[in-house]
Amino acid sequence: MRVYVILFFTLLLSLTSHAGDNDEHEVKVVGDKNYSNNATLVYDGIDVSNYQKDINWRATAADPSIKYVYVKATEGATHKQHRYRANIENARKHGVKVGSYHFLKTTSSIQKQFENFISMAKPEEQDLIPLLDVETHAGWSAKQLQDSVMLFCQLLEDYYGCKPMIYTNVSYFNTLLGYNFKHFPLFIARYSKSEPQLNFGAKWILWQFSDKGIISGIDEKVDLSRFNRGCSLKDITYHSPRSKKKNDKPRNHVPRPKPRKEEPKPEVPYPPTTRDNYNSNKEKTEAQKRGEENAKKRQKMEEKRRKEEEKAQEKARKEEEKRRKEIEKREKELEKKRQEIEKKQREQEEKLRKEEEKRRKEEEKRRKEEEKRKARDNATARMKADKERSALASSQQQNDLEQKRRDDLERAKQERIASEKSKEMSSTSGKKSSSKSSTKKNYNQSSADNDEIRYNRNRK
Repeated sequence: MRVYVILFFTLLLSLTSHAGDNDEHEVKVVGDKNYSNNATLVYDGIDVSNYQKDINWRATAADPSIKYVYVKATEGATHKQHRYRANIENARKHGVKVGSYHFLKTTSSIQKQFENFISMAKPEEQDLIPLLDVETHAGWSAKQLQDSVMLFCQLLEDYYGCKPMIYTNVSYFNTLLGYNFKHFPLFIARYSKSEPQLNFGAKWILWQFSDKGIISGIDEKVDLSRFNRGCSLKDITYHSPRSKKKNDKPRNHVPRPKPRKEEPKPEVPYPPTTRDNYNSNKEKTEAQKRGEENAKKRQKMEEKRRKEEEKAQEKARKEEEKRRKEIEKREKELEKKRQEIEKKQREQEEKLRKEEEKRRKEEEKRRKEEEKRKARDNATARMKADKERSALASSQQQNDLEQKRRDDLERAKQERIASEKSKEMSSTSGKKSSSKSSTKKNYNQSSADNDEIRYNRNRK
C-alpha cells in the first residue's frame, strides 16, 4: 500500500513540475523600445559572462522559466573568463542545464582559439552542445570567414562528438555565412517583436529577442532567448562524449587497473532451508533499515548543509547590510562636512560682501565730501576773483578820476599860461591897462593855487 501511495505522489509531483514548465513567467525589460515594462514575456533561457558579475544562482535557479544557461568561457586565443568556473559549478549545483560558448576573433588562428576553448570547457561539465559566437569578420573576406568557421566547427565536432551550435544575427547569417551552415543548429539574435527570417531554408532553434532583461539573482541586464516552435531542450542537450580515435589517449592519462580474478563461490550441496530463508529476509530487512537510516542521515546532512548555506547567506546579508550602513554613514558625514564647508563659504562670502558694501559706502562718503570741498573751494575762488575784479574796477575808476583831474588841472594851467601871454603882449598899450592886467594876473594865479589846495584836500 505504501508503494502505491509513493508512486501516486511521485506522479503528481512530476505532472505539477511539467505543468509549471509551460507557464509564462513575468520578467522586466528595461529600456527596450520593443517591449513595455508591464509586458509578460515568454523566455526559456539566458546567457551570461563576466559582465553579469557575481550571480546568486540559488535565486536564479528558482526562476521556473530558465531551462538552460549558456556561459561564456573564452574569447580569441588567450582570453579566459575568470568567473566561468564558478558560474558552471554553481549553476549545475542548483540544477540548471549549462553550456559553454566561445567568442570568435579574426586576429588569432583557429587552432589556438580551439585549444583555448577546450582548455576551459570540459566535456564532462557540459549539459548543452558547445556554442560558437560569430559576430565579426574584420580583416576577413566572406570566403575566409566561412572556411574558418567551418574549420572551428569541425574541430569542435571531433572533440565533443556532436555538431556545435552557431550564434549570430540575421543579416550576418544571410549575407556572410549562407548556405553551407543551414544544417547547423542556429542561435539567432534579433531584438524585435517579430521572429527572425533566414534565407536558404535555414531554421533556427533559439532566438535571442532582448538584451535588457532583469532576472532575479543577477544585478546586471541579461540576454533573453526562447525556443522556436517545435524545438525544445532535447535539441540542444549534449549526449555523446567526444569520439576517440584508436590509441588516442587524453592528457594525463592513467591506465585502469587490471580486474581482479574473483574466487568461485562454493557450491551449496543442499537446497536452502527455512532458516536460510529467514536469514535472507532478515538481511533484507536490515538492509532496508540501513537504507532508511542512510536516507535520514543524508536528509539531515542536506538539512544541515542547507542551514549552513542559509546561515552563510544571512551572515553575508548582514555584512552587506553593515557595509551599506557604513557607506551611508560615511556619505552622511561627507554630506555634513560638505554642508559645513558650504556654510563657511557662504558666511565668508557674506562677510566679504558686507565689507565691500561698507567700503563702497565709505568711498561714496569720501567722494561726496570731496565734491563738497571742491564746491567750497570753487565758491571761495569765485568770491576772491569777484573781490579782486571789484577792487581792480574800483582802482581803475580812481585812476580814471585822478587822470581826469590832472587833465583838468593841466588844461586850466595851459589856459592860464595862454592868458598870461596874451596879457603880456597887450602890456605895451599903456600903464593903466598894465596895472589892470597885473591885478587880474594876481587874481588868476590865486585861483589856480586855490584849485590845487582843494585837490590835495580831496585826495587826503
